[in-house]
Amino acid sequence: MPGFSYSRLRRLCLAASLLFVGSVGASACKSVPTIPGTDIPDTEDSRAILDTLERYRSAFVERDPAGVLATADKTYSDHGGTDDPSDDIVYSDLAPMLQRRLGQLESLRFAMDYVEVHVSGDRAVARVWVDASFCLRPLLDTGGAPRERPDCRLKQDYAEFEMLRQEDGSWLITRGF
Repeated sequence: MPGFSYSRLRRLCLAASLLFVGSVGASACKSVPTIPGTDIPDTEDSRAILDTLERYRSAFVERDPAGVLATADKTYSDHGGTDDPSDDIVYSDLAPMLQRRLGQLESLRFAMDYVEVHVSGDRAVARVWVDASFCLRPLLDTGGAPRERPDCRLKQDYAEFEMLRQEDGSWLITRGF
């Protein structure tokens, strides 16, 4: 057969395979708009959830206990990741705990990258990447002089916030501080 070569056939088969794979891959991609800077679908719920989380983060950075508390639902409850009930936190414990903890901060850097938002009815779970560092004020002796250097810590980890939709369509945190 004139003009026929196995190398040309191989190239044609490879080109056809690449076209097929490319077309399948392109059709598998969704063209759902996402919130800028994230892979989270741009929905009213997602935007409201991220707005609450950003208010939480900003209030924390500003060391504003009332602002942080304003992002929590009255049903807030967290077991602290343990089976020990002594470290559980409920809504009524939040105000004094936030006042104490935020008052201990000497310096703070707190960033969150929003990874996923899953909404099911009036409940949602938001998964974020936390990149934070903070220093606590040094402990003082009875005369008011510092006893120790500041306690500085780094937190880089995923965190999950459980949230509840409010009657006005906004979202508040029920677990995850």
